[in-house]
Order: sequence, then C-alpha cells, then structure tokens
Amino acid sequence: MKKLTGNLIWLLAITILLFSCSEGGDMAPDEDQPQTNDLSFPFTLTGEESSYSMEIDGVEVKNYAEILNTLNVDKSISVNLWGPGNDFNFAGFYWIPLGVGTYEAGHDLGPGEGTFGKNLFMTAFVKKDNVKHYAYSAHEYGFLEEERIPGSSCTVKIITFDGKQTSYKFMNGTFSQFIGTVEGQFAGTFKTKAGQEVKVSKGQFRIVQKLPPGAEVID
Repeated sequence: MKKLTGNLIWLLAITILLFSCSEGGDMAPDEDQPQTNDLSFPFTLTGEESSYSMEIDGVEVKNYAEILNTLNVDKSISVNLWGPGNDFNFAGFYWIPLGVGTYEAGHDLGPGEGTFGKNLFMTAFVKKDNVKHYAYSAHEYGFLEEERIPGSSCTVKIITFDGKQTSYKFMNGTFSQFIGTVEGQFAGTFKTKAGQEVKVSKGQFRIVQKLPPGAEVID
C-alpha cells in the first residue's frame, strides 16, 4: 500500500510539472533559452547614434536601427533595421521580451494585442536581393501554423536593457515611445516559404532613444 501511495504521489507531481510547463508559456526576461546560433563575437558598437551591423551570407550590411511603437509595448520591443538605400523594411525582430536575456524566434509571450485572442510569438526577417527571408514564421504575430518556416532560426541576445515606454508632452503634442538604451546581438538561418536560405552572422545593434529637448514626461 505504501508503495502504491508513493507511486501515485510521484505520478501526480509529474502531471503538475508537465501542466505548469505547458501552460506557463512565457519565460522571465532574465532566463536564458537554449541557444541555436553562434553569438560568441565581440560587441563593438558605441556612441549615441543608433546603428546595427551584420553579415548576410558573409557580406556586411549596416545602417540605422530603431525601436518601433507597437500594440504590445507592455510586454515586448520590436527592433527595425534600415537597409541599403534607406530601405525601412529591410530587417526586423518582432516581440522580443522586455529585459536582458537570450531569446529564440518562436518564443511564446502569451496572448497579445492584435492577435484576435491568439498567442504572440517572437519572429524575425531579413531581406536579400529584395526578398524577405524569415525566422520561425512568415506571419508577423507568429500564431498561424501554415506560415511557420521549418528549419529557420534566429537567436537574439539582449545585453543591455535600460529604459521603458514613456509618455511625454512636446511642443503641441503628446507622444509615447521607448526612451532608453538597448543593445543586442543576433544570428540565424532565415528562409523563404519556398525554402531559399540565407545565413545571418555577427549581428549587433545599439539603439539610443532620448527625450526631445524640452519634453515633459507624463506620469
């Protein structure tokens, strides 16, 4: 009887653990996930200008980096990278959790705004020859099964996260944006839905966003 009772307790403990893992999809920002791409390169960006650099199939690309305003600023940041010819829509990472940590494309942030009640998954894309290649999903919010991209991956490591979404008055308007400094590294294998593949390596960004001179923060 004691052995049977012990087995039942053990089975119950395992069931509770499995349920907790499946239901608690989001991860605390400072809990590193298993890393699928090599980020063992030095971070070299400095100064007060927001910028990034990376290699796409061994060819270096660099330009301006920024944080976008989205419907989910309460739980994530979305980083946008400008490309050659000031291509605004050249590369980006959607739904990076707030805070220092290492995150993989496909990270589940739980229910999100704009998802029609679905969960929000970290996604990424980069262009080569003006064609978008994706990590995890070709769908921005990541919840559509048919838009998933098998064999793709992207690792983003946030090494500095100092700031927050801030509302302020400036001149005759009221604005809200992330104010602070975010630094990160990234790398991955990005694919089209048809299976074409590019390798992104040695990626890094430094984003510095300050209040305009004379702006008044709204509590």
